[in-house]
Amino acid sequence: MHINWRTTVELPDYGNDHLCELFQRHLSEATDDDLLAAYLHWTEGRIALDCLGMADELTARFQSETESLNRLRIPLGSPYVGAYQSAKEDLRHAIDKALSTTETAFQKARATWVSLCAQTRHDLAGRYQHADETHPDRSAVALIGQLGEQNAGAERAVQNALARHRDEMHRLAILEEELATFLASDGSFSLQDVDTMNAYEFEHMVAALARRDGLNVLRSGGGSRDLGADVIAVTAGDLRVVFQCKHRHAGVGKVGSRDMQTLNGTARPEHQADIVIAVTNGTFTKPASDFARSHTIHLLGRTDLRSWATWGEHLLSVLGLTDAPLTTTAATPDCGPPYVQAS
Repeated sequence: MHINWRTTVELPDYGNDHLCELFQRHLSEATDDDLLAAYLHWTEGRIALDCLGMADELTARFQSETESLNRLRIPLGSPYVGAYQSAKEDLRHAIDKALSTTETAFQKARATWVSLCAQTRHDLAGRYQHADETHPDRSAVALIGQLGEQNAGAERAVQNALARHRDEMHRLAILEEELATFLASDGSFSLQDVDTMNAYEFEHMVAALARRDGLNVLRSGGGSRDLGADVIAVTAGDLRVVFQCKHRHAGVGKVGSRDMQTLNGTARPEHQADIVIAVTNGTFTKPASDFARSHTIHLLGRTDLRSWATWGEHLLSVLGLTDAPLTTTAATPDCGPPYVQAS
């Protein structure tokens, strides 16, 4: 028995002489193996409790992050709704995955702690004399190390996800600021302003938007003999674009299939169009949409008009014809911010 009796650790005074005598007797009878086993057992329990506490703390923290995320509101009417939603779902997925890890770790650490408590009633020295490392008692404690690594990994994953989310929110905040500047410029036309235009003004706005996007406008307004081509322009890639403009008062009203049939009969045969577009501040009927789809006529209705006229998305991007021009090519420096598609 090797006990340093000059230790600063004092034997507890239990206020009972008989109990004190029992403690001293058991201490005097304890072997080195007994004392080491007791210390190892206590240490394993301490580590198990630490793992349990870490899992519990992380679970509470992750749940708090989830609550904060649920309170995060996506700006209404923003062109970046898809980007906001994607960032939110990515962070939610990372937190949910980490929560699953820490909740499982908590349950397993607790089960290990209970198992260690039960072992206290048995021969501790004999427990640590097992040479087989796969013994259930030993493998249960070894699991604590794995759980600790899993907890730490979950914490790192959430921290990285939060950093990515912060970076994305910062990026979107800059884009929102640039968009606000663009909305106040002459390059942006609100749907409210568009709705108050007459047909002539609407055609000239479409021509102005085409110029903003770098197209060479050959005709900026139609007439009684326009043969269905109100605006004609040429892209940088020498593609001829023919627009038929259908303005609807206050944005109310639909464009029907007869207009599509007329446009289809003249745009290519008469105007040699490579790209045919029907644009309105209203909407299109289903027969008109079906006809346009089957005859490769691009429809630019109220929703797409907002992306093009108000938010500054390039015409070809709105039409889904190219991924390249995601910024407006403006005649003046303040006529177009970088545009990020909603999804």
